[in-house]
Amino acid sequence: MYAPRPDARALAQQRREAEYARMERMAHKARWVNWAAVVFCLVVSLDWALPMQQFSGEPMLEKRLVSVGSYLSNPQMAYRIRTPHTRFKLRTSQAYRIREATHLTVWRTPLLRVVQLIKAPSVAAGREPFVPYRGSIYNSLTVLFPVALLLTAGVGLLLPFEPETRLNTAIVSGLLWLVTLAIMVLF
Repeated sequence: MYAPRPDARALAQQRREAEYARMERMAHKARWVNWAAVVFCLVVSLDWALPMQQFSGEPMLEKRLVSVGSYLSNPQMAYRIRTPHTRFKLRTSQAYRIREATHLTVWRTPLLRVVQLIKAPSVAAGREPFVPYRGSIYNSLTVLFPVALLLTAGVGLLLPFEPETRLNTAIVSGLLWLVTLAIMVLF
């Protein structure tokens, strides 16, 4: 008539085991985030380590005025310059360096193709290479985030942690990845 009541300790143990198994499955599925973060960091570091591509005598195909301000209270303008191999923006305060130039020398990164330096040899103010708008993706601030991402993802992949810790490192890696991409794109 009466069914025996299950032991409270045995029920708690079964719940813990079920939770551990679920955490193991989730950690295994989330492991790809750490792998993708490590691959992203390797691509960024390889892009930084490889020599820049130099394009000498690039003719300017297009020079267009565009808005780059993010606030209505502080509108800012820039020039969008297009050459046969590159595209980049120049602030209006830098535009005098290439104002009458017809040909430019442009250096860009080999993998991400970010223009790092520009020189206009035919204009006196543009004879020295200078950095265009958003051309410095490897400055001291932006380098810290891929390093932190690589360390976090590497720890999650290499060290034998519990499933909960591996899942947490995957979550932190994903968030750091988003922050790193935002900083590299916006700054």
